[in-house]
Amino acid sequence: MNIYAMCVLAFLLLGSFSSPADVRAERIEDIAHVEGVTDNPLVGYGLVVGLPGTGDTKMTPFTRRTLESALSRLGVHTRDLDQKIRGHNIAAVVVTGRLIPFLRVGSRMSVHVASIGDATSLEGGTLLLAALKGPDGKVYATAQGPVNTDRAERVGFPKDKKEPLGGRRTTGGVSDGGLVVRGLPIVYNGRKHLWINLNHSSFTTASRIVRAINAHFQSRLAVASDAGTITVNIPATDQDNVVGFMAGVLNLRVTPDSEPLVVVNQQTGTIVISRDVSVLPCAVSQKDLTVQVGTGAPGKPSPGEPLRLVDRSVSLRQVVRALNLLGTRTPDLIAILEALKESGALKARIRVAG
Repeated sequence: MNIYAMCVLAFLLLGSFSSPADVRAERIEDIAHVEGVTDNPLVGYGLVVGLPGTGDTKMTPFTRRTLESALSRLGVHTRDLDQKIRGHNIAAVVVTGRLIPFLRVGSRMSVHVASIGDATSLEGGTLLLAALKGPDGKVYATAQGPVNTDRAERVGFPKDKKEPLGGRRTTGGVSDGGLVVRGLPIVYNGRKHLWINLNHSSFTTASRIVRAINAHFQSRLAVASDAGTITVNIPATDQDNVVGFMAGVLNLRVTPDSEPLVVVNQQTGTIVISRDVSVLPCAVSQKDLTVQVGTGAPGKPSPGEPLRLVDRSVSLRQVVRALNLLGTRTPDLIAILEALKESGALKARIRVAG
């Protein structure tokens, strides 16, 4: 009996049949955002120091040059020390972060660091002061602090005895290590209109949002420019309190036209299923055994009829749960999902990540 038959048999034993969950109305704020209210990516370059011999080697020359420059700014003359810097307790890293809207000067943020040299581990290191710049080249934040390394993922055997026993830990984060030094001023009061951008473009969802806004205010304030943008005209009486007006707009509830989607991460085995994904009735045959779900009894498959339709459906979440109970590996699970989609039993888009 193959994995398909075992899967359907598990459904029979567990009795896990149900209809797909109904799509519920959601706040506009949860499916869209006001134009200009988005995260802004920041990036910088820095050094992680204090590593126990797991830093960059002489094969990464720019690390030493960066250290010389940093020491010079601190008043240390490094001209005579150029050939004597041999320490492997430093590592060059790229520092990244996201400037959340409405963060003011002095606010804290977490940052992420990743080695760009040949360091084997950043565990136990401390990030020296690094400047984080935005796409316009201006410095918006600085970062400094102890690095918390991510869990190492070993692939194969260590290349040499110098590699850490726990595997390479070349990425990590600095919790609340970022300090905002330049804010992004966003002024709303006095504006006559704003734009709402959908997180996922849809003509149906856009038209529903327009109808909800106009019905609530009993005026034609909103109009959809396209499948992803809605223009909202602000009444003259609310232009001095745009924040309160938009709070009322964004708290309105609409039913989004969601696309059935299944996301599978090959590396971690994580599966994310949207709540409206279901599997149409089907039966699977393997050699001389047929496992049939619904009415009817198990029996031998008819020639040329490996798949039979029955009168019940099942949620894809239950399919995956049953497969996990059977110990199905991620590659096999992906193959099963793709086979269900090709057969027409699964009405959803499958996205494989990782």
